[in-house]
Amino acid sequence: MEYNDKENFARLVSIVKRHLDIWSHQNIKPTEGDMKLSLMSVLFNISPEGNTNSELSRKSLVFKQAMSRTLKELEEAGMIISTPINNDKRSNKINLTQEGKKFVVTSTKKLSKIVEQYVDLVGETDFKTTLKVLSKIIDFHEGLNNEQE
Repeated sequence: MEYNDKENFARLVSIVKRHLDIWSHQNIKPTEGDMKLSLMSVLFNISPEGNTNSELSRKSLVFKQAMSRTLKELEEAGMIISTPINNDKRSNKINLTQEGKKFVVTSTKKLSKIVEQYVDLVGETDFKTTLKVLSKIIDFHEGLNNEQE
């Protein structure tokens, strides 16, 4: 089989991720100051009713050991509030603060602009197909991860 850069899945995924990181640093970071973009995956996975540390760890693919440090940073940045569940200090409910909600809404609006550009570039049908395929791949890996736990 002949090597083709355009069909090398690992290469393409890593390049898309890098381009999104660069885009985020140019379009989201300037308005958020010291906010680490690496924390966005946790913020975007906090549901309106809140989540436990374990739920957030699983949803955002952050190791449980690193999650407490991540949550501490987000709490210090004023993005989240952590409250004990049923007076149990070992289990907390994580919710977005008003500042956290504002960050998620603002960032989502900015992200929707680049999504519009992607749709213009490849067409709505191909873009929706891309989302479906990526969702299936993610579901597959999450199934593998659940089997290993």
